[in-house]
Amino acid sequence: MLVTPFPPQPTGLADYAKRILSLTKDHVEWTVAYPSEALPVEGIHCVPISKLREENFNVPVIYQVGNSQHCEEVIEALIAHGGTGLFHETNMHHVLRNMANNSGDWKSYKDHAVYDYGEKSEAFLEVMGKKAKSLSEYDRRLRANPLVGKLVSASRIVAVLSDTAKWEMEKIAQGKPVIRMGFLPDFLERVKKSEKTGTTITIGIAGTFHYGRSWEEMVNAVSMLRRVFDCRLLVAGGGWPDTKHSWITVTGRLSGNEFRQQIEKFDIAIDLRHHTCGETSGSMMDILRSAIPAVVSAEGSFRDIPAGAVLRIPAESGAGGAYAALKYLLSNVETSSSISEAAAEYFADVSDRKKCLAQWLDLLKRSGK
Repeated sequence: MLVTPFPPQPTGLADYAKRILSLTKDHVEWTVAYPSEALPVEGIHCVPISKLREENFNVPVIYQVGNSQHCEEVIEALIAHGGTGLFHETNMHHVLRNMANNSGDWKSYKDHAVYDYGEKSEAFLEVMGKKAKSLSEYDRRLRANPLVGKLVSASRIVAVLSDTAKWEMEKIAQGKPVIRMGFLPDFLERVKKSEKTGTTITIGIAGTFHYGRSWEEMVNAVSMLRRVFDCRLLVAGGGWPDTKHSWITVTGRLSGNEFRQQIEKFDIAIDLRHHTCGETSGSMMDILRSAIPAVVSAEGSFRDIPAGAVLRIPAESGAGGAYAALKYLLSNVETSSSISEAAAEYFADVSDRKKCLAQWLDLLKRSGK
């Protein structure tokens, strides 16, 4: 059984559930347990999480767990029944805090704090209880004070999507198996790159906004670049702050094919993050698949991408460092081309369909023991 966010929930985990089913459909007869905001899909045995009973868990159960409100019912089921957790992040503080805010169950939230911080939990709770000056400051506080231990404790097996996440979870999992899975692509045909018209260079940002993504620094970097190159910023994704700059285009949330069509317009991608939650960026994986050279911060799972497949900069280098990196790539065509090739090779290896299928069948086998 797969307990997971599911369409039409607007989260990458719902999309990823479809990828799991597409990969394994000829080998696994799934039951999908979905949250109340989702809908069943024809041809798949689907049941609302709220309808599950203890006897439904007498099979291998895999929970897709992420740090968003869309995973609240999944998290509740994992804590109640246990199983295998596929963790898309290593810090679940945002969703756990949101669950306490919505339910008023601050005792459970305190239990999470005590589990992770022990005798330091009172100091943790005091920090989190202070009024934030802004949403951005509050978000940074959640990122800087991770919570995940009780969810790992409820998991007999922990599965993750990056080497960094595996290393972090092994410190928490207390001898439990921690399995590094490959990243599943969307299995759509490669979108043909449209023929470039004009000479304007397109710098691209892909994916959904959150406060961990350094929006102002990326905008400032491209603004500085415009003094040297004829360029614009194209943002393929939703939730980004409003901007009055005519040289910035924000598409809003897109379907799979539309999203990839926009990515194919990028000449260079940029993705700066700070205080990551251990997420594996699906949008960055799409950029790598499309062989687009990217400037990224040396944070979280971005550190797992091989040297030469991206251009990494220290997170603290800010807009100035990003500007220098973008300028370097635009001024060094051979280096940019080499990064493009290495990016596509890395994606092909980590997302190889046969390797990923073998990993999933092995995970299910181990989950049934």
